[in-house]
Amino acid sequence: MEQCSYCGFVLEALGSNCPNCSVAVPGRLPAAVTAPEPVQPRQATPNHRRRGWLKPLLALLLVAGLLTLPQAQPFLRGLDDLWGELNSSYYEVPETVSMTLMRNFTIFLTSGPSADWRLALSEPDHRPSGPQGAGNSWQEIHTLDATPAWDDTHAGKMLWEGHIEGNERAEISVSYNVTVSTIISDLKAEGAGTIDQYPAAYDDFLQDEWKVEPSNTQVQELATQFANGTGGNVLRILRNIFDYVMGNFTYVLGTTPKSCDQTLSYGYGDCDDLGLLYVSIARAAGIPAWMELGMIPRSSDGLQDWGGHAWVNALVPLGGGNYTVVTVDLANGYYLWMPPYRLSEYVDNGDSDDLKAFYFLFSSQGSGRASFTQDISVASYSEQGKLRIEA
Repeated sequence: MEQCSYCGFVLEALGSNCPNCSVAVPGRLPAAVTAPEPVQPRQATPNHRRRGWLKPLLALLLVAGLLTLPQAQPFLRGLDDLWGELNSSYYEVPETVSMTLMRNFTIFLTSGPSADWRLALSEPDHRPSGPQGAGNSWQEIHTLDATPAWDDTHAGKMLWEGHIEGNERAEISVSYNVTVSTIISDLKAEGAGTIDQYPAAYDDFLQDEWKVEPSNTQVQELATQFANGTGGNVLRILRNIFDYVMGNFTYVLGTTPKSCDQTLSYGYGDCDDLGLLYVSIARAAGIPAWMELGMIPRSSDGLQDWGGHAWVNALVPLGGGNYTVVTVDLANGYYLWMPPYRLSEYVDNGDSDDLKAFYFLFSSQGSGRASFTQDISVASYSEQGKLRIEA
């Protein structure tokens, strides 16, 4: 038995090295090393470029050619309209709403032993009415009920009077069942007439009225500024006034409407203040315009929180001796349209006393002082149709 001289491991009969420590065994020849076979180089093959681009290019050229045909133009216009719609903001509103509004008043003493009180509300009617002229109906009063019943001896007014003492309360509930439609005009400046085309019948809506002041010096200067460069085009002037009010005044809720001088000085106002300023400038520019007053929801939370609101109407001459009335809401930024969430109670008739009376619906006299609270809610509501109106 032959052992490795280095590690003592028993060596195999063959082999030139110890299988344990790999030390060379004396007297044994190393095994022959076999050279590896040479690796044949890989033959290069020609790179033939594939012509996969040819078919898509031909298809693209074919489509481009087809789109130039007259028959393809409606399709292209449709795609353009779709792209514009996807990249434009818009309002989505019902075409019409039907609702029952409940308006509840509680009258009570705030001081003294007793007081006489008086509550006078405008009686709403179908719209359009008065200076709005004839046209598509956008407000229909189905029923108007109240408990207790009102004194109807005053045209256009619902009147209640009474006397309270101590802790007494007087309760009045009014129910309005109404259908209201969205107002929208697609009138463009090119289709509108000029300020020299108005009939004399609308002269009352060019004069001063309570808080409407076309004779105010600042108002007249603004009217001249907004008429410059318009060629007297009524719609362009109305748009200039709208852009001015929207861009220079902040909405701040107020109480009694401010004069034009106050609104111009403060730089803010509510729907009444901004509307009265707009009407004043429009009249100073020679455009018959007037206020419209009513109620709208103050939030979208179930349409339950309603309050008073004011917006503006203006008369626009058209071709052929015709006329149309357009609507502007300065508090909400609606130009030539209004959504159907509203109730119109009063349309300015050119009578300064009537306009003022709308804002002073409650009064009391006597040894004490009476006041009131008001709650407005929606008892029933439904929508019909849908409209998309560009913002």
